[in-house]
Parts: sequence; C-alpha cells; structure tokens
Amino acid sequence: MKRIGIAINPTKDKNDEILNMVKKKFEMNFDLEEIRIFNSFQIKDEEFKTPLDLLVVLGGDGTLLNVAREISKKTSLPIFGINIGNLGFLSSTEISDIDRAIEKLKKDEYNLDDRMLLKYETMKDGEVIEEHALNDVVVARGTLSRMVKFQVFVDGKLYSTFKGDGLIVATPTGSTAYSFSAGGPFIYPNLDLITLTPICPHTKSMPTMVLSGESKIEIIPENGEEEIYLTVDGQKATKVEQRTKIKVERAEKSVQVLLFKDYDYFKVLRTKILNNSKE
Repeated sequence: MKRIGIAINPTKDKNDEILNMVKKKFEMNFDLEEIRIFNSFQIKDEEFKTPLDLLVVLGGDGTLLNVAREISKKTSLPIFGINIGNLGFLSSTEISDIDRAIEKLKKDEYNLDDRMLLKYETMKDGEVIEEHALNDVVVARGTLSRMVKFQVFVDGKLYSTFKGDGLIVATPTGSTAYSFSAGGPFIYPNLDLITLTPICPHTKSMPTMVLSGESKIEIIPENGEEEIYLTVDGQKATKVEQRTKIKVERAEKSVQVLLFKDYDYFKVLRTKILNNSKE
C-alpha cells in the first residue's frame, strides 16, 4: 500500500483534528508515497487520474454512501470506512479502534467485499438521467401528496399494480436501511438479490418481493397532479413527471468495501440495527 486517499466529512471534524490524527497514524505505520485528502461533499468532482490503493472514508453511513456512489463511476478503489458519525453500520471500524484497525491492515488481516450497486434510468425534460445507488432507489409521493398508483414490471412482465406511499428497490446492503423500516427482509450482503418493498400499500396486492440480481425492474408512477420523487440512498431527490418510466437494474460496477477477517455481520446487525445486545 503506497498511495491512499482520505475522504473526510467536514461537518463531523470542523477543526481537522480527526483528519490530522488519522493521517499521522497512517504515515507512522506505512511507507506511503502519497496521501490525498478529499472533501466528501466534493469528491464527485475528482478525476482520480493518479491511482490509489485505498480510500479511507471518515464519517457516518451517509458519508460512505455518497463517496461510494460517486467514485464507483470513475474507479474500483477499495473503501475503508471509519465511523465518526452516529450509526456507522456500513463502516469497517470505529474511530476509537483506529490503532487495532491499522495493525490488522499491516498484517493483511482483511478481505475486500464486493457490494452490489443499482442503476436507475429515467427521462427528465427530454434528457436521460442515470444514477447509481449502494442502498436503494425509492419512488414515492411528495410530503403533502396523496397516494401514488404504481405499475411494476419485472423482466418485461407486469408484477403488480398497487396504490401506496412509495416503492423501495434495495440492494442487500440497503436491506437493513429504509427497506427494513418498511417491513422488508434482511438480505445477507454478498447475495446477488434485489428486493422490492412497498411503502404503506393500500392493498395486499404488493407484498415484498425478492428478485434475482439479474432482474430488470420498470416502475410507472401516477399521482394525478400531485408530486412524485425519485430518491437515491436517501440523499439525492429528483422530481418525476406523471407516468414516466423508471428502469432499475444492477449496475455493471460494484463497490469494494474493506472488512477485517474477524468481521461479524450478525454482531453488527444486533448492536447497530436490532439494538437487543449488550455487546
């Protein structure tokens, strides 16, 4: 490991104290030729002309989602998430465990876990819009709007027509996020699956569906004159016109997340999501 990047959420470290501490620890423990510092909010503008071996992400889950989504369009750079936020479910380690984490890095006690990305495509103002998502793609009504009517097609065949507040298309990584809150199942992160989870459906005609990662989904929303929004990873929202077709499928690229060999998914699930463990 010769070249690394550090992406920092500046709102979590206003005086650069954490950034400088992490930078110093990497400099002391590795014979590095370069450390590049990125503002997590501006990383979409970086070109990554010089290859890096690792990208350290300092922030919470929102920071990691944003960084992963943006760099996936440009590079297959592995991500090492260090949680300095609140939940940190997606992170590799906590900032309080930075010393132990660096020792494991030095001993190569880690794996690179491939995480599925979704890609959506739709039309807006006559132009094709395309975006990636690590967690989910959500089509839902506006805050004060009435229920939306959805037509949902899977691989060109009509699956369901239903009314409700919205529809969540989630990756296994995103199955513990909004999809779970809406009643969707947990999907183990390395499985090649996509879930469709309705938000407050008015009828029972749209139960949660677990699909193959090869599935191609088409969603046609209709809400009269009311507002409909398309949201990616809970961060980027786009207003959608009535009966505009939204295509969602697995992206060609994936994201590599660094996880230590003693990583225990179920322990993290219990302590960070289910909150029923004293560990």
